[in-house]
Order: sequence, then C-alpha cells, then structure tokens
Amino acid sequence: MSKKRLMPRFFVLVLFLGSISLYAGNIFIQESPGEDSLHAFRNFVHYRMSLDKVPGMSIGFCQGNRIWAEGFGYADLENKVSAIPESSYRLASITKTITAMAILMLAEEGKINLDAEVQHYVSPFPLKKWPVTIRNLLGHLGGISHYKNAYEELHIKVHKNTREALDIFKDFELVAEPGTKFNYSSYGFNLLGAVVEEASGRPYGEFIQTFIFKPLGMTHSCLDNPADLIPNRVRGYRIIDGEIKNSEYVDVSSRFAGGGTRSSVVDLLKYAQGIFEGWLLKENTFRMMFTSMSTRNGIRTGYGMGWRVQPWNGHFQVSHGGSQPETRTHILIFPCEKFAIAAATNREGLNLMPYITRLAETVLGEDLDHPAYVTGRAGQAVYNGCRDIYSYGLSQFDWLERSLVEKGEELEKAFSYFTEYTSGDKLKNHFYETREKIQRGIDPVSGSAWIKIGTFMAGQLQKAFGEQKLDSYHKTGPTAFFRDYFELSRSLPAEGRRFLFPDTFEAQLKTWEADWAATHTEDIARLTIRVDSDFSALDRILKQGFTGRRIYPDFCVELSNAARQYFDKGLIQKSEEILNLTLELYPLHPEPHSGLAAVRLWEGDTAAAKRLYDKAREVDPDQEGTSLNEIEFVASKLRDTKKIKALFALAEIAIGLYPENARLQKEVGDMYMQTGQTEKAAECYRKALELEPELKGIQEKLARIEKRKAPEKEKIHESVYR
Repeated sequence: MSKKRLMPRFFVLVLFLGSISLYAGNIFIQESPGEDSLHAFRNFVHYRMSLDKVPGMSIGFCQGNRIWAEGFGYADLENKVSAIPESSYRLASITKTITAMAILMLAEEGKINLDAEVQHYVSPFPLKKWPVTIRNLLGHLGGISHYKNAYEELHIKVHKNTREALDIFKDFELVAEPGTKFNYSSYGFNLLGAVVEEASGRPYGEFIQTFIFKPLGMTHSCLDNPADLIPNRVRGYRIIDGEIKNSEYVDVSSRFAGGGTRSSVVDLLKYAQGIFEGWLLKENTFRMMFTSMSTRNGIRTGYGMGWRVQPWNGHFQVSHGGSQPETRTHILIFPCEKFAIAAATNREGLNLMPYITRLAETVLGEDLDHPAYVTGRAGQAVYNGCRDIYSYGLSQFDWLERSLVEKGEELEKAFSYFTEYTSGDKLKNHFYETREKIQRGIDPVSGSAWIKIGTFMAGQLQKAFGEQKLDSYHKTGPTAFFRDYFELSRSLPAEGRRFLFPDTFEAQLKTWEADWAATHTEDIARLTIRVDSDFSALDRILKQGFTGRRIYPDFCVELSNAARQYFDKGLIQKSEEILNLTLELYPLHPEPHSGLAAVRLWEGDTAAAKRLYDKAREVDPDQEGTSLNEIEFVASKLRDTKKIKALFALAEIAIGLYPENARLQKEVGDMYMQTGQTEKAAECYRKALELEPELKGIQEKLARIEKRKAPEKEKIHESVYR
C-alpha cells in the first residue's frame, strides 16, 4: 500500500490548475476509468434516477490531479435546464466541514485556542451549566441542542444575520454535559461561525471566500443568499404523494455556518484535492481533524472535527452529507489514495449512497456494498469483530503509517480481549452483553483493542509480503487478511508468537474462508438487485449458491428495498414474494420481519403483524432508528390508502415496541387528535411530556383538549340541576 503523504503547500496549486479539461456536459480526463466502465455507470445513474424520481444530479470523482464529473437530468425541470458539473446546489451540512477548516486555520495562526470556552470569542452567548469549548463544538460534543421545534426552525423565510441566527438557540439549555454525549448540532456550528467572525475580524462569508474558496479555485462557491444572482443555481424539488413537486421556499441563513453555503461538485472535488494535497492546513492539523473523537466514557463517536471518520472496506475515509429543502449532497474522501467523490441532487430526501457506492466501485474495482452474513448470531458477532479488526486496522495503519502498538503488554491485552469475548460460553450465555463488548473493540473503553490488533497484523503482513499484498486485501476482504496472518504467525520469532488467536477461532475462520470463496464469486460480486430483476431466477440462484453455507454475501438491504418499492406501488403480493426469499436467506435481520409485518397489516391481520414486529425487535434490539423509519413509511402508505383501522393498529404496535420514545408518543397523539379521539391523544401527550419535559407544543395541545372538555362539563352540570 503505497504511502501518499500530504504534499507541501507550495507544489499544489499548479497541479490543480493544470488538471481540468472542460466539455459541454461534463469534465473528463482521459486517464480516468475506461469509457466502457463510465458508460455502465451512466446507465446505472439514468436507471436509478428514474426509479428514485430524481429531477437532476451532478456527480464526479477525482484521483490525484484528475477530475471527472457529469450532470444528469435537469437543474430546472419546468424550464428543461440541464444539470451540469458546475450546477450550483445548496451544500447543507457539508458547510460544517468548511467551518471546521476555517476554525483550524485560525487556530494555526494562534487566533483561536481550541480548548477555550466559546464565550471567550462570542461574549454575548450566555454562560451555560457547564463550560463549552471550541473543541467540544467541532466534534458535536458541546451539548448544544439541534433543532427543538422543527415546525418553526426548519421553515424560516426571512434572512438573518449572525446575531439573529444565534438568538434562535442561545437560551436553549444544554442537552448533556459537554464531552459526555455525541449530539449532532447545526446550531453548534453556527456558534463556531460566530467564533470565526470574532477571531478573524471578518464576516463568515468573506473569510471562507477569501481563505478557502479563492485559493482553491472554487469559483462556484458562496453563501446561499436568495437575493444574489448565482450562476447555475438549481431549483429544488420534493416528493409529495409520489409526485415531484417544487420545494418549499426556506431561507437557510439561520444555519449559516452549519448549512448555509452553495457550491458545485467540481468545486467540491477541488476542495477535496486541496485537502489531500495539504494546501489548506499543516499535516498535523489535518491528522487531528481526521481523528475520531470519543466521549468521556471512552466511546468512539466516528466524528472528528467537522468530518465523519469511518473506514470503508479497509480504506481510511472521511465524509460528510447534507440534507435540506431543495438538496441532498455528499462528499467522500480517501486521503491516502488521493481519491474523492462528490455528489449533489436537487431532490430533497434522496439517498445518494447507491450512486456514490457504484461510482467508487467503478473507480476502485472493489465490491464495496456486499457485507457478509453469518448464519448464527454468535458467529455473526465474532465475524463483525473480525471485520472491524480488518477495516479499522488496515485503514489506521495506512493513515498513521505505523502500527498503533508494535509489541508488549498493551498488545497482549488486546489479544486477550479478543480471546475473552469471542470464545467460550460468554456469547452463548450472555449474548447481548458479550456482543456489546465485541462492538466496543474499536473504542478507547476497550483500549482500542481491535485497532491495536489490526494495525499490528497489517504491519507484520506488510513487512512479510510488501505493500502490494496489503493493497490486495481491499478486494479479498477480512478472511484473506486473517488467513495470511495465521500462516505468517507460525514463522514469527518467539516474541511474536505471544500475539496469536485461539486455535478454535482459526478453525472457524478456515470454514468461513472456504464458504466465502464459494459464495462470493465474480458473478455474485457483480450482481445488482433492481426492482425489475427476475426474482424467480434470483430466488433459484441465491438459494442454490447459499444454502448449507455458514457465510455468504448479504443482499438483505437490496432485497428489502425492492420489496418496499413494490409495497409502495400497491403490488403487495410481489412485495411478499421478495420478503419471503429475504427472510429465508437472512432470518437474523429485522428488515424482512418488519416488511412482512407491513404486508399482514395491509391484509388486516393485526395479530400476525404484531408477532412479526416483535420478532424484528427481538432479532436486533439495537435497530430502533431503522425500525421507526420503516414504521413511519408504512404509516404513510396506510394513511394514503385510507386504511385507518390498520393505521391505528400500527400506532399501538409501535408504542408497545418503543414506549420510551417521546417523539413517537407525540406523533401517535397527533393521529388520535386528528380523528377526534382526544382522551387517547391526551394520554400520549402526557407520556411524551413525562419522557421529554422540554418537548415543545405539547402543553398547548393538552390545553386545547382541556378547553374542549370544559363546555361538555358545563352542559353536564346544567343538566343535573334541570
């Protein structure tokens, strides 16, 4: 794995000014992936955009000093204005990366102390129960609230200056003591924007334009001001009742430094080049920015300073997405490979990851979207630990250019941690507690055991077999990574033989490797499951290939998505057919259980639906967010088709599954309120307040219910005395 250190700033500008060739509809560099591969990718984008009802999109990648980008569909659907690479989209939360960059540039100049309290720079901001530092805010660890009243705060239509933007949340109480809880907050980054202004003596927009956009040649980047004439500004759209509609007009100046900029994918790729070429910050500052923070109790957050930091198939990766009215955006960077992807669409709410994953696979020649499914829950937990050792270990070795520890007591403790929680009776007798320990193997609370083991393995394999072999594991995966280490460990000197895995695990790994080789064939790796796939043939292919194997590729998400699309179209029998196949292959996933529960609700079988939802909760209790999103989708379909009885049955099931979720209690209360069932509505509202006393709007609704009751009481009182 060749090391590509961040380049000195002096050499970089020439590289990107000479790297771009412009054409009418795209930017294309001849050395990029072959035209056949790009043609296949274009076909995929056209197909997927039609499926997702996407008006327009721009997407591209850069490798080193090469850029390819292209526009698809329309920037303005009504006037048939084509999307192009230079189309100007709202960046939404990608703005947070720019704000973090500005803070760190000022910190390098000595104008900001990252460990100073925010009031040192923004004195009008009220003191809170606990001190809030700049470093806390950069990692969403400052306890600053996210949006509290979405109905008001996400629909602002007047332009706001910095003071007015801060006034929205300045009196909110902290949601947690800083450092103790990751709480994503756009308002926290607004506060950082105010810090930039105070420390630099310039307005936020002027600072980022002068010191970030202009030096990188980002000529299509600016603050999003509705009054300004912005070339190539796209028009935004949303989906309402299955139809494309114009987006609601919202002025995003109220979230200026957390989501108030506008740019193009070409500019985002220049931004990425500036990052991995080391143009904007010193190398040690970049490394600090791209290091995941942790909570005070030692839980890794997966977020550095303004960037999400998560490995992807052994690659060190940083990324950020953005979601707002009019837009959905994403930037993904592999700094060690000097590779990045940027994507933007004018269809709000769109999941961009299928497009990004397909482009990454096209460029890298890797299978990035097929994780492994293991047939037993204990085996799956152990395999997931191995996957983390492989992915975090390989990526951190590449990024750090060394092992986290080379030898000694720390490494012995890490291997002992693995042995303790992946073998013996712990997984059998205390499954959930032990699985939690395995999941925490990447965290400081475990001594970052998996990262120590993984980087040590990568270092030993590199010494023995060279960088090219280390690179090959991105294609061959965790089982090959472990197999080669097993073979190498037998020849290690006596000192190295202390760092071995249990024999029982090695035997299990060999079984996995054989089954993975048999099931993850070239044809299966290339397999794409689409809504128009031949599912009868797919049923035969997957069952024939996977039956009797202990590990095989996991297509659960793709199958469940296809089933959901058929359900969305009212083709319930087809949805059920796909879900039955999914359940047969992947019974330890919650998705097919909850999908079939929706089918049973549609058919009026409430009891069967409840059993299936209970099973989905049982097989993976940790998936509350995913499950609630699925329930919300099903509720919308039942509401649209006037299946009111099933809708209320679903509401009761949801409350039974998640009785401690205040938002759910509020939404079910709203349902009851809309149908005149005020007693049940009040019950839900009171429970929501009990769970979350600061939940806005509930007291007013309860007051309205009591007001309605008052005339009824008066009538009863009068009738008694007549």
